Amino acid sequence: MPGLNAPQRTAVEHDQGPLLVLAGAGSGKTRVITHRIARLLERGVRPEAIFAVSFTNKAAGEMRERMDKLIGRQTAGKVWLSTFHSFGVRFLGEEGKALGHDGRFVIFDQGDTLGLVKELLKRRGGERGLDAMAILARISLWKNAFKAPEEIPDSDFEYDAIAKEIYPEYEASLRSMRAVDFDDLVVVPVRILRDHPEIRERWRNRFRYLMVDEFQDTNRSQLELTRLLTNELRNLCVVGDDDQSIYGWRGADVSNILEFDRHFPGAKIVKLEDNYRSKAPIIEVANRAISLSTQKRHDKTLRPARGPGEPVRVSVAEDQVREAKLVTREIEDIVKTQGFRFGDIAVLYRSNLQARILEEELQIFDVPYQMIGGQQFFDRKEVKDAAAYLRVLIYPHDEMSMRRIINYPARGIGTTSVERMATWALAKGKPFSAALDGIEEIDSIPGNGRRAGVTLAETMKSARRELDSGRRLSEVAATLFESVGIKRDLLEGTPGAVGARKWQNIIYLIRSIERFEQDEGPNKASLATFLHRITMRFDQNQEDEDPKNRVTLSTLHGCKGLEFPVVFLIGCVEGQLPHSRTTDPKITEAAPTDVEEERRLFYVGVTRARDRLYLTRPRRRPVRGKVVALTPSRFLDGLPEESMVEYERPDEQPLGTDEAADMAQSILDQLRGG
Repeated sequence: MPGLNAPQRTAVEHDQGPLLVLAGAGSGKTRVITHRIARLLERGVRPEAIFAVSFTNKAAGEMRERMDKLIGRQTAGKVWLSTFHSFGVRFLGEEGKALGHDGRFVIFDQGDTLGLVKELLKRRGGERGLDAMAILARISLWKNAFKAPEEIPDSDFEYDAIAKEIYPEYEASLRSMRAVDFDDLVVVPVRILRDHPEIRERWRNRFRYLMVDEFQDTNRSQLELTRLLTNELRNLCVVGDDDQSIYGWRGADVSNILEFDRHFPGAKIVKLEDNYRSKAPIIEVANRAISLSTQKRHDKTLRPARGPGEPVRVSVAEDQVREAKLVTREIEDIVKTQGFRFGDIAVLYRSNLQARILEEELQIFDVPYQMIGGQQFFDRKEVKDAAAYLRVLIYPHDEMSMRRIINYPARGIGTTSVERMATWALAKGKPFSAALDGIEEIDSIPGNGRRAGVTLAETMKSARRELDSGRRLSEVAATLFESVGIKRDLLEGTPGAVGARKWQNIIYLIRSIERFEQDEGPNKASLATFLHRITMRFDQNQEDEDPKNRVTLSTLHGCKGLEFPVVFLIGCVEGQLPHSRTTDPKITEAAPTDVEEERRLFYVGVTRARDRLYLTRPRRRPVRGKVVALTPSRFLDGLPEESMVEYERPDEQPLGTDEAADMAQSILDQLRGG
């Protein structure tokens, strides 16, 4: 095929058997995947027999766009292209009856599952200041490793011990509400495929060719799903880069790609090492940094295809404030005098905490910016409240959503009344949802609360009747939101512009349903499908699609898959990069492999830059009332000096000894309130 280099062509033209494509940063992996699909179609493979998996909805969307241009929208639309989790939604939609009920289920997002864990902790006698997210993270890791509650070993560590106790209650609660969490969208299909040979064969026959992108990010459950879907022809192609494996903390197992030929014997390995993104000095720094890793890795070296460029600039500032000023003034300067746009520039950091000082400086100098990883539209409270009403409408067993709406807007059914409803339902052997329909029977609830409960129950029944009658989903939603008082609460109960803005978000939710109906058609659109989609973040908030030309601020984890002409990688000091929790021997989880993942994170940051890269660090910072010196990051050691240059702005000259002492005293005075 034209436009492919030799290794890319080898990967595209590989016909039978397992294939591992080691795709270095900027080496054109998406091009390989899309051209491989196009060639399979040219050879007569049905598009429905091809399944391609990407890790994010954004990546899947970009791949779909390229396929549309390459093979035509109609044909491309028949190829199964999705994330692991969205595949799980479709699979359970078809095979959910294997779970022993009618197959209908509600998807709990992280906010829902976190709320459930908090509720379970509360039932134990209070949260006692425990981090519910840390407990949820442990349960998630166990589930993806296929460890049942009874298989978790005992531990003296408080969080492990409590998570072990919560785990079976968490799973039982999900089942009682016919709910699945994000992990279940992969784990449950794996169990169904394992336990039901006839289902496994049906799906293996459906897909003749499998492709998995970003294979270095797969966990055990995703590897198992891949294995179970791979048929006797073993036409599996995975693409990834072990040097960019940065999600071990959430369960990703880099050994899946390092030991691919063990999982799939006889696999062919193709290396893509030509980098079409970055100039030579950036590539030279990246190659040296990753070559110093002490962990097992596939041997590969990036080759710059774009030729020579400017050396990597290394800058040292007196403290984090001076570092932020240096970055901000440099951004201003290169935009005004060197032809770059604000949108060409990214500032990357290890932790969101590092962005606070930087944001202040950008605001002072009126530099426009956007942060990757800010609150998403469907995570906003008012939107989640409204969506909870829609979920209860079609999933009456969804206790978490029922608890969310039962006293919102406030209607006199407070926490005590809710607990009395739960006690009543437990005594009757009924789900919590039955307590709303039977609220008149619960004498311990005050009269106002009972009457409000009856009104709410009747409103929900009326909305269900409208839904069943075939009325448009958006009209049912709009009527419901007004009937239960959301509109009144936001416009009258919330001060001024804030309430109006929140109500506009509800209007946008209704319009999202309208667009969904238009896209799906009146006969295919279902509220269940819409709710699945917003939980999976398929829809995007148009308000977040700001066309303004802005500097991007992002954590190193958040910038994966992105690239920018100019990149500032700030905070290159020990304790920040690598992060202290990977190096502090007092932290029991710290391990040498964690430090090597931090090195890969540094490598990812470096390889985001196309034309110009800055590595910056502060010399000192205040810690607990003292100004302490900071140690340069170990990842700066051993980098090629010929590809780098020390850089300081004229307005950021290093301080003399007396000036440094004065600054240290000034910082201490500020900390003491002087």
